[in-house]
Amino acid sequence: MQLYYSITSPYTRKVLLVARHLGLIDDIEIVPVNPLEPAAGFLEANPLSKVPALVVEGEPALFDSRVIVEFLLDRAGMNDTGRAKTEILKRQALADGMTDAALAIVMEMRRPAAERSDYWLDRWRAAIERGLAHLEDGAIQALEHWRLDAMATAAALDYLCFRLPEIDWQSKYPATASWFEAAQKRDDMVATDPRGE
Repeated sequence: MQLYYSITSPYTRKVLLVARHLGLIDDIEIVPVNPLEPAAGFLEANPLSKVPALVVEGEPALFDSRVIVEFLLDRAGMNDTGRAKTEILKRQALADGMTDAALAIVMEMRRPAAERSDYWLDRWRAAIERGLAHLEDGAIQALEHWRLDAMATAAALDYLCFRLPEIDWQSKYPATASWFEAAQKRDDMVATDPRGE
């Protein structure tokens, strides 16, 4: 398998966390790519020019981190079903939504100041705040096991720390901060830390 990735992508990190947890990381060749200057092979794997994308011999390429992690879970025979699966996917959606908002802020802030939209920056920050509040209000307690939802949440929270340190969420959401502090110490979190590259 080949995984097209960018080291700073929180979506790629989620995939790498899942692959490591499932013991599949050694089966994956990591192919660095710049989505803003895509190579032809990458565009064949994902015509949307977004990371991550997974190429599996003899099968159509997979793209979008949610699709890729489902494939990896199926391959490892570790996919939950029923109501438990729905709850895991719901918490993954919360983490991915926070990540979407954080990434949108990062990209918007790279535009010239005169072209930035305060309206959209405020909306994205508010979405992150609501997501953090939802975690603090009980969702974080559901992440007692290191599963897909926990990995997605850890990747999202660390992306906030990495790219938007001005959002001081740790002091406002202590239960979430405590959970994240423990998650950060996991071997796979350390191994996938984009700051280490």
